[in-house]
Amino acid sequence: MIKYLFFFFPIFLKAQEIKLLSQDTLPSTYDVFWGKDVVGCTYFSKQNELFKICQDHVVNFTSNLGGKLTNVDTFNSLNVFLFYKNTNTIVVLDKQTNLIKSVTSTTILFDFVTPASQNDFWFYDNFTQKIGLYNLNTDSHRMISNVIQNKIIYAHSDYNSFYWIDENYNYYTINKFGKIKNLGTLPVFNQIAFDTFDKWLILKENQIWFYDYNQKKLKVLHLEEKIIKNFCFKDGILAIFTENLIRNYQLKFE
Repeated sequence: MIKYLFFFFPIFLKAQEIKLLSQDTLPSTYDVFWGKDVVGCTYFSKQNELFKICQDHVVNFTSNLGGKLTNVDTFNSLNVFLFYKNTNTIVVLDKQTNLIKSVTSTTILFDFVTPASQNDFWFYDNFTQKIGLYNLNTDSHRMISNVIQNKIIYAHSDYNSFYWIDENYNYYTINKFGKIKNLGTLPVFNQIAFDTFDKWLILKENQIWFYDYNQKKLKVLHLEEKIIKNFCFKDGILAIFTENLIRNYQLKFE
């Protein structure tokens, strides 16, 4: 019988306390950790083969596209998006990692690709430097923005909006009707993840920091990990991927 020890590490911000609850540590032999979906399944890749690891089963997907896997978006566990930038290809998988659709374009140079509604996905086109929506059923697309002046360094989405951060760390959103809103400026980071709109985690200088979007407060989290390859923050769970381990923490905000 395996027993786990749980430890609380209090970190204080103004008018808010964060408690870190160490959950479990698991060995990993994968190359890349892509994150978790809403049902708790974890996504890894090794030599361009994608693995979806759930509590009671493991499924995988091997691409014959010949490209390097650039990104895996797990926002919708029923439609997981794989992006192969060097072949300009998007692959959509179902929850069993069966192929639903593959898109390779000669008129759009995909850069950032994120899911929208069930049959659409958001994209940023490097040819036109505009944001658009692509329909998987009709293989048609429409641009919804004017030229984006500054380089995009990070993007995420929900069903109704596309969000991006530019090279000056300005944060924007656009809806399906093309209305753009400036959401402010964020701290400098190497990687970033968020759980809710106002609770962010950023990686810089090989440390993870908590950022309160409403208070504009930044505080380092004192963790055991010294070399962090990637991390995921979802449903209050921080998952950290190192060279050979994945460690999970629960963050409680009080």
